[in-house]
Amino acid sequence: MIYQPLLRRWSRPQRCRFLGPSTQRTQSTISPPSQTAQLIEEQTLPGSRLRYFHPTAPDQILDGRFRTISKLGYGSSSTVWLAENLGFNWWWRSSIPRYVSIKIAALDTDASREIENSKRISESDRSHDGLPYLRLPLETFQLSGPHGTHSCLVYEPLRETLNIKDDNIMITFEDDAVLKSFVKVQKTSPQQSYTCPPDDRRVYVSSNDFGPLQGGSLLPLLGDFNLCFPGLADGGHLSAIQSHRYRAPEVLLGCPWTYSVDIWNMGLLMWNLVEDVSLFDRPAGDDGQYDAHVHLAQIVSLLGDPSVPVIERERLCRKDKLRLKRPVINLKGKECDNMNEFWGGPFFDEKGCIMRKDLITRDRTLADTVTHLQSKDKEQFLDLAGAMLHWIPEKRSTAKELMEHPFLEMPRRHYERYLQRVGRK
Repeated sequence: MIYQPLLRRWSRPQRCRFLGPSTQRTQSTISPPSQTAQLIEEQTLPGSRLRYFHPTAPDQILDGRFRTISKLGYGSSSTVWLAENLGFNWWWRSSIPRYVSIKIAALDTDASREIENSKRISESDRSHDGLPYLRLPLETFQLSGPHGTHSCLVYEPLRETLNIKDDNIMITFEDDAVLKSFVKVQKTSPQQSYTCPPDDRRVYVSSNDFGPLQGGSLLPLLGDFNLCFPGLADGGHLSAIQSHRYRAPEVLLGCPWTYSVDIWNMGLLMWNLVEDVSLFDRPAGDDGQYDAHVHLAQIVSLLGDPSVPVIERERLCRKDKLRLKRPVINLKGKECDNMNEFWGGPFFDEKGCIMRKDLITRDRTLADTVTHLQSKDKEQFLDLAGAMLHWIPEKRSTAKELMEHPFLEMPRRHYERYLQRVGRK
């Protein structure tokens, strides 16, 4: 039963559409948008960052080896393109498949961290059960552009994202024919694009609708390791992490954090998978920017008031002993000496109540947010979520403990069958 909402979600068409086939590959150019027109993709990024992105186009040769086919997506630090490996040969085994996705980093981002982290992971214990679920680059290369050199990471192509944050959980293709069919359409259809002043820079609209699922086995893969943190620092980390709506309480309060933030993250992802909604959607202030006070009030509204240890830790985080080695600039341009100040603290008053009590609503419970499950399934879902969405980080269940939960019995059986299929116990 838990799979039905997820399957319905995958069956929906994506926002990007296929253009009708044509007799030859041409470029579909839309007139430059007026000042009131809505900008697209890289054009929407703040600070006029478009100039830092490589002007990639279909049918372009990268590194003398890869011919671009179509743009698959974009992010704040890169674009991703489907490309064909020109050196691929059916007659001998190659480490690089015929079709690849290439992540082209923007000039104002440091791709070396993702490369280093991926290398560290690939050189770890090869027998670890989690390794098959990680998406690591097949290789890297440098690409010259009009304004500098871009780092590029080559990956095996995957389907759409599952959104653990924004887009770093993807699934494998259920059948090679799905990708081949997609490539055929892309090669015979114009890819929609916009030109933008002042230099008529062309920006392509991502095309990543691979159609509804066609059965077969699917494997989720976790990728995008440019912001991951290796190991456990003494006392925990203090960096700003996670997408806004998935941010754990200890992070937004400016307290030290560790592995348990991922458990919180995964707990929220369950609503995306089962309900197709984000539990804490758009925690923004009146200015439209992320506001940790709004986010905290959303959490309190659904999960209840935090326990005393959480409030005490937040107060300690305002002290000099948790002062950062060097000040950091927050989203409002303020120079901050600690992470509590970075997120807009303090968050609790002298009585231990949150500062923005006016933002708390009590019109629904956590159980009210679950509508696709009933009876025992719903009870088990909420029990599993409760083990993950705990205010106190060390009281959250570990990944191993969660795998033993009754709600995950069916996925666990599928996983065991997968291990048998690949010859692993």
